Amino acid sequence: MLSSNHLFRGLSALVAVVCLAGCESVKSSNPTAPSVAGPIPGVNISAPRPLEPYAGSTLVYNGEPPTLLIENAGTSGARNIWLQLELSTDTGFSNMVHQADQIALGDGGRTTYRLPSPLGAGYTYYWRTRAVDGANVGPYSAVSNFEVVPPVVIDAPTAIAPSGKINTNKPEFRVTNGAISGTTGVVYRFEVSRAADFSSMIAVVTAIPNGSGSTTMTLGELPYKTTYYWRVKGSDGSKESPYSNTQSFTTPDPPAAPPSGGPGGVPVGVPTGPGGRAPDNGPLPSYGAGVVAAVARANPGALANSCQENGGSWQFMDQVVDTLRTYDTRWGYNGKRGDANNPSLDVVTYHYGPGPDANSTDVYIIDVIGGHCGATPSASWNDVTQITLSSGTIGRWISRGRF
Repeated sequence: MLSSNHLFRGLSALVAVVCLAGCESVKSSNPTAPSVAGPIPGVNISAPRPLEPYAGSTLVYNGEPPTLLIENAGTSGARNIWLQLELSTDTGFSNMVHQADQIALGDGGRTTYRLPSPLGAGYTYYWRTRAVDGANVGPYSAVSNFEVVPPVVIDAPTAIAPSGKINTNKPEFRVTNGAISGTTGVVYRFEVSRAADFSSMIAVVTAIPNGSGSTTMTLGELPYKTTYYWRVKGSDGSKESPYSNTQSFTTPDPPAAPPSGGPGGVPVGVPTGPGGRAPDNGPLPSYGAGVVAAVARANPGALANSCQENGGSWQFMDQVVDTLRTYDTRWGYNGKRGDANNPSLDVVTYHYGPGPDANSTDVYIIDVIGGHCGATPSASWNDVTQITLSSGTIGRWISRGRF
């Protein structure tokens, strides 16, 4: 026979078991309870929608984690919902980069989620989200994508030479390239000026950066005993680098007048013209090429020795000009880039305009020595009037003090 104490304890245990079963049953039927056994019938959760970055966007890597913007999902149930997110480098989400299992909904119908770390550049990323309430799971959103690309880097080049007092008036401009990445089609813009503030530009030249790490360009001959300032910057058409450092240089003093190498005048056997002077504003005469060729045939030694800069003679140039002047006194020499004190070594001019010849810029400009200062100079007749004007410079009629 059980004692009354044993009976009481047994009844208490039974009541406790019944109560426990009944209480758990009540808890499971409450849709807002923390734990529900299985999906709740009749509850529908809509798909959220990826908003930003916009599908197909390109993000430039800046070392910061990207932030995603999501349009919230909705639910017909009583339970609170949250978002889950998947980020992958493939559309099948097999190369997962990041997952988030419980993102609280933001206010105003949208949720902002900042990734915990930056994403590597050079990849396209695919992402999607869905909403859950702990018992029910909504459908995934549409898959969105964006690309992370390296930043465009165009660092300033470093101007190296020419610098200071130089020994040639045909310098080579040289820079050390700056770093370039994340872009193509970069060119360097060389700016050369007579003023330190670049208010008096004489040339702007573009050059493609050389793969060796050093880029050069040349301008040809510059006036003697003149100081110039120059700088360089890079550009891909959209982004520009800062300017390089500014360098300055001074061209050398003019060389001493070379020996004449013989008189001017018309060489023996070369036909001469009728003399006189053509009317103002006339065309370039047509006989010039024949005159130069005839002088070259009559005196080939003078043509071969015509590189004045290397100790040669002015004889061929003088004979060409003197012969041309038997046809028309409008012929003379050319002041390079309009400098009356800097005669061209292989170019003659024809003053077509009104007024005095001396110092006029109304001139045709003709190169009469091909390959000047080369191994085999030749007679030439190359009208460079338009190309001179197009480059922003001018010709000027001078006599070199000969007439």
